Amino acid sequence: MLSHTLHPRCHNAFDWRLRVSGINDFAGMRELMQDFIQESAELLATVDGKLLGLERSPNDVSLRNDLFRVFHSIKGGAGFLNADELVSLCQLAENLFDPLGHTKPRLDAETMKALSAVTGEIRHMLHALRQGVQPPPAPAELVASLQAALEDSLPRRMRDS
Repeated sequence: MLSHTLHPRCHNAFDWRLRVSGINDFAGMRELMQDFIQESAELLATVDGKLLGLERSPNDVSLRNDLFRVFHSIKGGAGFLNADELVSLCQLAENLFDPLGHTKPRLDAETMKALSAVTGEIRHMLHALRQGVQPPPAPAELVASLQAALEDSLPRRMRDS
């Protein structure tokens, strides 16, 4: 029986996968993980509409702040769960919507495509967490697109320093 081969503090295969994948181990982890995944999915469901709104009104500070909060919230939960690849991806997306005004994303077709791809990639990463494994890194081309958009959005004085 599988339970005989599990770590003594693991009650089932899900708990065991959480332990061996490097995700924090403590009582109630399964419930916390499920809550994080559900809340993240709910937040992601709002992103596409907000991106469309921002495309129509690129100077809408409220939409920029909303998008920042979505990626920031997911990043925070992912950090608590040691899901480093999810943290890294959310940090890149979050940086494009810096509420302090250091960046203002160029909302061209390439940036919008990258931001839409971010939501899909985050969903893939959440699926991996649901399976009890750490998500793999985001595709290099997606990371490069986000980094390029971020670089282009920084004021010249910040890029040159």
